[in-house]
Amino acid sequence: MKKFSKAITPEDILAVCGGKYYGEQNITLQSIADPDEADSSSVIFWEQEKYLKSIQKSPAALIFCHPDKVNNLPDKNLILHPHPYFAFLRLVDWWLEQDKEKPVPGIHPTAIVDSTSVIGETAYIGPYSVVGKNCQIGNDSIIEAHCCIGDNVFIGTKTHLYPDVNIYEDSRIGNGVIIHSGTVIGADGFGFILMNGIQNKIPQIGNVVIEDFVEIQANSAVDRGTLSSTFIGQGTKIDNFVQIGHNCRIGKHCILCAQVGLAGSTILGDYVYLAGQVGVAGHLKIGDRAMIGAQAGITNNIPADARYWGSPAMDADKLKRILVSQKHLPEIYRFYLQHKKKEEEKD
Repeated sequence: MKKFSKAITPEDILAVCGGKYYGEQNITLQSIADPDEADSSSVIFWEQEKYLKSIQKSPAALIFCHPDKVNNLPDKNLILHPHPYFAFLRLVDWWLEQDKEKPVPGIHPTAIVDSTSVIGETAYIGPYSVVGKNCQIGNDSIIEAHCCIGDNVFIGTKTHLYPDVNIYEDSRIGNGVIIHSGTVIGADGFGFILMNGIQNKIPQIGNVVIEDFVEIQANSAVDRGTLSSTFIGQGTKIDNFVQIGHNCRIGKHCILCAQVGLAGSTILGDYVYLAGQVGVAGHLKIGDRAMIGAQAGITNNIPADARYWGSPAMDADKLKRILVSQKHLPEIYRFYLQHKKKEEEKD
């Protein structure tokens, strides 16, 4: 359960989420919860039939549900919405924002900001953070404690860097971007050339470009391009412990789950989904809207709208048929031995 300091009413919710209110007047709401944890001030949601009994027993003050299901909850206060879960999430996001204690704009006395950098009037630079030369940080952006921002970095408006984020030189980060703690943007790509028995480092002189509304969660790494840019498209979401190699280009609104690894020069189309621990070999292309199952190993290009799984990855439907067939291998082998014995007896 999440208790908020700011209490709200159904009218506030309708203004944020839309829908229609059905129930008592003058109720006050102060928390978000699961049905089993809810109290008389809580807001919950219901979509799946299997949770109906739990919803009916819940003491929650207000429930988001689909208009077609109102008869299942005759004695409850309801927000009727065609997409109850999505509307509920909008409420949570808005309520958190209203309840959040925002830092006072300005530069903390312990932060170090080079005199050549331009910081928006309503931006915030937190304790012990460092901002290099010729940087630009837009209004309403929040740079929390112990962040390090290299030279010539551009950060747009309303972007939020949590503590201990490192942004290397020349990186460009758009508006409304969220980067969580421990993430490194723009470190050198992993490139070496063997010459005379020695691994010689290939200079990495490109940068990283992150478009608007990208979110990168904790302890991930996005390497700078070798000569050009490593690019992450608008609205893409990247989970914890993801590695994005140099020169990769990721399209719009992609999902990369935990421990995904993209080798250098991988290209993802728009709306690509990579489940946990997917590994992609370098210089490959994955088409728009492709979905790759967990722990898949990608060694070839993947067409648009494909569903792949396994290592090495193959079409998911084909792999399922193979796995089903494998169950019959002992029976097939016994049949083979019987047939072989009969043939030997004939001889």
